[in-house]
Amino acid sequence: MSVFSKDFTLAYIKEVGEDDVLLTVDGKEIVVELTVENRAALFQAVEEDIYIVPFNLETNELMMNVNDEVIKELFPESELEEMQDASDDIPEEHQ
Repeated sequence: MSVFSKDFTLAYIKEVGEDDVLLTVDGKEIVVELTVENRAALFQAVEEDIYIVPFNLETNELMMNVNDEVIKELFPESELEEMQDASDDIPEEHQ
């Protein structure tokens, strides 16, 4: 199931090697080669017990380093007035 759009979803990290990572993406196992850009971020995520990461279905790449400009380009609805301050009033029990 794609949660973001037809090109983006979430991947579950099953196994991390020195040069690659085994992911489950939409019920399928995929091996992705680690790059200089995503290796440190992936290792840090796993050290922090984060095993679900954004994944680009079109390019079969992890999206470990996404900046604000990329978010705005991919998801322009985040700039809608209705979305501003949407997460500001999170009840204490959910923080």
